[in-house]
Amino acid sequence: MTKIVDAKMIDTKYGLETYLDIQKNVHVADLRIPTGDSPFFDIKIGIKYYRMIDENYYDSQTNYFWIRIHTKMNTISLLEPEVQSIFSIKDVNERVATKKLIGEWLINTNAFKSSIKSIMKEVKAKKIVTENDIRETIHTIELLEKTLELKSEDILKAEIKKAS
Repeated sequence: MTKIVDAKMIDTKYGLETYLDIQKNVHVADLRIPTGDSPFFDIKIGIKYYRMIDENYYDSQTNYFWIRIHTKMNTISLLEPEVQSIFSIKDVNERVATKKLIGEWLINTNAFKSSIKSIMKEVKAKKIVTENDIRETIHTIELLEKTLELKSEDILKAEIKKAS
């Protein structure tokens, strides 16, 4: 049986970026849980893509972005890391296309969902010692579960900001 892979492409001035719905191409690179100082849940996503240059040369690269979610799910932003940002070196139209890629395609892929579920397993497997650890673990799992429920509209109306 032939396996069909879902893919999306963005045409940029540097070449055609090809994104594949393959588990190894999407991963959760970092996770920040809400604290007393910040009510935001931040998930750093790494996406490996392939760039075709001059219609015959491919290279691959992994770039990142953060999804910042207010704990009440009333505010969602996309944050650009200082290095290896999926939005860097792109003009306005390419940035819009990248945001659409994240909102209309990526959050609905098997690779994204699997990476979130994988991080949930890691969180559950951590050693829990105190009541605070229990509360933190439960809260993190709940927030990750909400991340799986993100809708295209949530991402498409999100503001893109520089990460601080």
